[in-house]
Amino acid sequence: MSRIMISNYRCCFCASIVAWACSVEGVVADQPVFMQKAAPEHVRVLCYNINWDSIFPDDDPNNHSFRSYNKVAEFRRVITAVNPDIVCLQEIGWDHDPQDVADILDEELPLGGSETWRAHMGSDNVIAARWDMLMPATDTDPTTNRGQAMALVDLPDDEYLTDIYLMNAHFKASGGTTNINRRKQHAAAIIHWIGDIKSPGGAIDLPTDTPVVVLGDLNVYDTDPHEHLGTLVTGDIDPLYEGTYGPDLSPDWDDSDSTDVLPLHNGVGPDFYTWRDDGGGFNPGALDRVIYTDSMLSVGNTYVLNTSSMAVGELAAAGLELNDVLLSPPGYFDHVPLIVDFIVTAASPGELDSDGDGVPDASDVCPGFDDNTDCDLDGVPDGCDVEPNSDSDGIPDACDNCPLVSNSDQLDTDRDGTGDACAAGVPTVSDWGAVVMMLFILTAGTMVFRRRVSVVDS
Repeated sequence: MSRIMISNYRCCFCASIVAWACSVEGVVADQPVFMQKAAPEHVRVLCYNINWDSIFPDDDPNNHSFRSYNKVAEFRRVITAVNPDIVCLQEIGWDHDPQDVADILDEELPLGGSETWRAHMGSDNVIAARWDMLMPATDTDPTTNRGQAMALVDLPDDEYLTDIYLMNAHFKASGGTTNINRRKQHAAAIIHWIGDIKSPGGAIDLPTDTPVVVLGDLNVYDTDPHEHLGTLVTGDIDPLYEGTYGPDLSPDWDDSDSTDVLPLHNGVGPDFYTWRDDGGGFNPGALDRVIYTDSMLSVGNTYVLNTSSMAVGELAAAGLELNDVLLSPPGYFDHVPLIVDFIVTAASPGELDSDGDGVPDASDVCPGFDDNTDCDLDGVPDGCDVEPNSDSDGIPDACDNCPLVSNSDQLDTDRDGTGDACAAGVPTVSDWGAVVMMLFILTAGTMVFRRRVSVVDS
């Protein structure tokens, strides 16, 4: 009996120490590589037809009559895992306010402080963003006869040299000549609108070289010619609609074609479909698209999120579940999310300020560091000063409030002249190690004592 008691104590103690140490050191499973941004400044866009109001509770009085599925928890897990900067959704019922979407994002992805997500709606399409949206509109002029959500996302001026204009659309579904032509008309209206963007005057004017992204459920079937996709990429308008929407035009600012991203499933493929219904009689297809002007944007990481093909470890690391992107397992997906990380290209390379110190790269004295900090007033920014810098934190030893411990923030909470990183009373990594050792000694002593008592008792 004594051995069993000691073994149990040892196992409980070890498990507690491991759990505590992991929480102290922040040892957690990494998010799957395919879901990670290559750089934090990339602008992550999520495009997702969520199937009529499935993201809202069953008893929401504003739900569309078409609503048939409840994916409230699944959607929340998806957006939390993906962590987008801009969200473009389709099939949000017309009785919903776009703020209903923003409220979900505020709950799952709070921005901090008094900041909240912004949202704009056009037809059944919603654009939500971490930043302000300017020039919101719900249709082109001339009309698409369908409506869509359009807005200029106002990216922070201190981080980006341009904003991004988005058109979130849901094209007419189903086959047959009438529906095919309606999709052609919709695409023609978008191309005309892009032409208006590129030309002074008219219904809309944007600064030259403003990136344009057209995305959404474009209903690109493999069972019809999907000529509307060609129109969106090349600007070639069907002659049937040139009388209303004008002649062909190249959609990019450099008078070239736009680019269709076509992300792969979980970043590796080979699948790239965005819609699937194993019981519906149709092939899986890339119905949803993200099309962009590549003269001013490039793409970092991209993927179609398919939780059903993720490994168990990947799901756990991302906080997702196997069927999160399915409407009705095992074979009915309907639409799945597309994720694209955009890299905003500088309109004027001479204005690029990679280190954010207010000095353009072309004139930057100390790239990668703040040119405006010079604590010893020798005319050389601290980050490039040849003075001794023992802890390599960019602060010369002569000015460093903690010269032997890296602390580029120079945080000094009690304002005693000694940085928090090496101030007395602030635990360091070695302090935590001492605490762990002390706990081990105390616990080992306790177990030995209990063993002796147990043996005596027996």
